[in-house]
Amino acid sequence: MGCRVSTLIDEESDPFLQDKQLNDAINHSLHLSKAHSKNGIKLLLLGAGESGKSTVLKQLKVLHKGGFTQQERMQYSHVIWCDVIQQMKILIIQARKLKIPLDCDKEGSELIPYKQCVLRSDALTQIDTGVAGGNEFLSDYILKYDEKSKAKRKLNSTGVVEFLGDGKEVTEEKDFVDAETMHGVLANSPVSRLRYSKRDIVEAIQKLWTQDSGIKKCFERSNEFQFESSAEYYFNNVSKFADPYYVCSDMDILKGRIKTTGITETNFTIKSFPFKVLDAGGQRSERKKWIHCFDDITAVLFVLAISEYDQMLFEDEKVNRMHESIILFDQLCNSKWFANTPFILFLNKIDLFEEKIKRNPLKKYFPDYTGKSDDVNEAIKFFETNFMKMNRTNEPVYIHRTCATDTNSMKFVLSAVADMIIQQNLKKSGLM
Repeated sequence: MGCRVSTLIDEESDPFLQDKQLNDAINHSLHLSKAHSKNGIKLLLLGAGESGKSTVLKQLKVLHKGGFTQQERMQYSHVIWCDVIQQMKILIIQARKLKIPLDCDKEGSELIPYKQCVLRSDALTQIDTGVAGGNEFLSDYILKYDEKSKAKRKLNSTGVVEFLGDGKEVTEEKDFVDAETMHGVLANSPVSRLRYSKRDIVEAIQKLWTQDSGIKKCFERSNEFQFESSAEYYFNNVSKFADPYYVCSDMDILKGRIKTTGITETNFTIKSFPFKVLDAGGQRSERKKWIHCFDDITAVLFVLAISEYDQMLFEDEKVNRMHESIILFDQLCNSKWFANTPFILFLNKIDLFEEKIKRNPLKKYFPDYTGKSDDVNEAIKFFETNFMKMNRTNEPVYIHRTCATDTNSMKFVLSAVADMIIQQNLKKSGLM
């Protein structure tokens, strides 16, 4: 037998080699897709101001990041103590604006000294910006009640979102008079320099909250002015927030609120998959920043406070908050930016909605609602149906009824949302 000289095979004409190369390329692509699916799940939290986005983020921290640090718990105790004073002050001033008689305004009333104590206590000076290294955290909070900052945020707010609308920027300069401004003369007067102890302030707030019928009537009409939804919780627990050594519970922090500015990014590991959650400030002046975080979004979680159907925007007190959220959802859901992105809609603050609808009919603000005035389920279905109709894309909208401060219910909802996002991501990667 003889030997033949071997010849080189032309790679371009070898079908087996081509098949192997194609198979290797597919496997490489699948590995990259799998790596991307495990490392690139990006959830964007959007919604109007005070809808509860940051509370959803806090729940994710509780459930998937070991909760809050000792420093955060101490910081929030100072923040909420400041809020307690500020919210009671707002009730006193707003009662006068709404012409609601206050017992503490009546001549000879035993409540007069308690009223004076609250009005003369400067909430911002109650914050220790050096506590537990929290200077930056608490200084940011101070901006929430700083008059110049509040007026500037209102003047900088636009009626049209730049990247969604026609690019026009509408600002209307007006006299932004609120509770703190009206109280400004009193706060800076010599008599206001009297020092009240925390115990004095606690007693004053408790007396006004439990004994002044006008304060309660004003609270029942708090939808007519800017007021914290957690104020009742603050008032009922005021004594513990006055304790300088008090460390906030999870519920305290979930109830507490600090305005979100800019975009925060938090990483979680959920069911072995890394999630990157972006939380963007919701007020109009913050929305121009949203476009910077639109790339490579796996899903959008839009949070809407359903209980705010009878309230007006902080930025523009002529605009209903729910109407604003509806327009914003419609723009985002049908935007080219999210053409292939699933939307998850949280109808949040269901607990407050259930209480409010009994005394303030939905039909008053949404005339096209034809259901029973006191039927909570029917009212919620009204919104769910209308939001589903807004979707003009090929991507589904998933709707959940939520109470962001309820950890047990949010655990179930967030788990379902995480499962859905993971499955959607795997399908798009060709792994399912």
